[in-house]
Amino acid sequence: MIIRKESELVYIARTQELEQQQPGVEGELRRLLEKPDHLKSRDERRQETLLMQRLVEIVNGRNAIVEGLDEDRLREVEEDQQLNEMMKNLGVKKAKSKRKSSISKLFRRRSKRRVE
Repeated sequence: MIIRKESELVYIARTQELEQQQPGVEGELRRLLEKPDHLKSRDERRQETLLMQRLVEIVNGRNAIVEGLDEDRLREVEEDQQLNEMMKNLGVKKAKSKRKSSISKLFRRRSKRRVE
C-alpha cells in the first residue's frame, strides 16, 4: 500500500510541475500569437514554434500521467483480486490440512492402542 501511495505521489508531483509550467508557456505563446505575422521577427516566429512544441509536450505529459495512473489502478485491482484469491485458497488448504491432521492423529492413536 505504501509503495502504491508513493507511486501516486510521484505522479502528482510531476503533474503539479507541468501545471505550473503550462500557464507561463500559454501566456507567452498567446502574446506572440496576438502580434500580426508581418510584424514578427524571425526570433519571435522561432520562439512561437518552440513554445507551441513545449505546450504540446506539457499536454502530452499530463495525458501520459493520467493514463499511467489509470493503468496502475487497474493493475492494483487485478493484483488485489489475485492476492485475495490466493489468500482464500490458502485458507481453504489450511482448513483441509488441519482436518486431515486431526483425522490422522485419531488413526495414530488407535493404532498405538492396538499395539499395546
